[in-house]
Formats: sequence, structure tokens, C-alpha cells
Amino acid sequence: MFRKLAASLATALVAAASVALPAAPAQAEPVRAGTGDGPVVFTRSTGLGMQDVITCTGTSDNPHNSSGTPSAVTGKSRSSCTAPVAEIRAQAELWRYLEGYGFVQTAIGSLAAAPNSAGPMPSTAFDICQGRLAYWVTVGRHTFYAPPGYSPPKITLVTETPPVGVNC
Repeated sequence: MFRKLAASLATALVAAASVALPAAPAQAEPVRAGTGDGPVVFTRSTGLGMQDVITCTGTSDNPHNSSGTPSAVTGKSRSSCTAPVAEIRAQAELWRYLEGYGFVQTAIGSLAAAPNSAGPMPSTAFDICQGRLAYWVTVGRHTFYAPPGYSPPKITLVTETPPVGVNC
């Protein structure tokens, strides 16, 4: 019985060791920066068929050489609305292309959040520069919480830049 258990454990360990590396997380239809598809809307009925509207947007800047941090690549994201919302959040991520693996997440910016704000709420992610041409993507994760009386209660938006080559 012990040999059978040891053999099945060894088989399970070999199978676990041969599992492929996970791919970059799939994102449900990301909004790409600069396409004009990004605004999201909170609405509130004011009566007689009228509606109050708050429009919120998220943007992500192309990855670039950092002007403030030597030997670094920077990716920035910003969240903003046309009027204050209950809470606004932004978080930037940098994804670098690694030969044989595809794009992997290499940096996460701090979660920028503010209650009762219209923004802009910025977040910046930094990655170490490779000293040669490499390709990065900036992903921005934006969350907006509606003020009382508006719907929907929460909207999450993802922005993503195309791959950009940075040589530093």
C-alpha cells in the first residue's frame, strides 16, 4: 500500500512540475487609450424624464523613459470624472515582453484612491530599464463608486496601451 501511495504521489509531483507557465491574465474587452471608447456614465433621475449624468474616464500613458527616476521605465494611469463621485481609484501596471514567455507583469503602481473626488487620480508604475530595446504595455485599472442616488453603484474600467519599444 505504501509503494502504491508513493508511486501516485510521485506521478502527481511530475505532473505538477510539467504544468505550463500561466499566460498573462485575460481582460474582458479592455478599453485602449486614445480610442474614445473609455467614458463611463453614472445617471440619476431628476423627475419629468430628466437625468443628471456624471461621466468618468480612465487613461493610460505609453510606457517611456522616466524623467524622475534614472534607469527606469514609467507607465502612468489616471482616473477622473466630470463631478465628484463617492470614491475614485486608479492603479497602473507595467507589463514587459519576455522572449519565450510573452508579456508578464513587472510593476504595479500604488493604489491611488480618494473619497468624494472628481480626480484626476494618478498612479505610476516603474520598472528597471534593461539597457537595450524592450517592449512594455501600460495597463490602468480604474474604479469609480457612484454618489448616493446614482446608478450603477460601481464601474470598473481597464485601459491598455499598445506595446511600446523603449530603449534606455
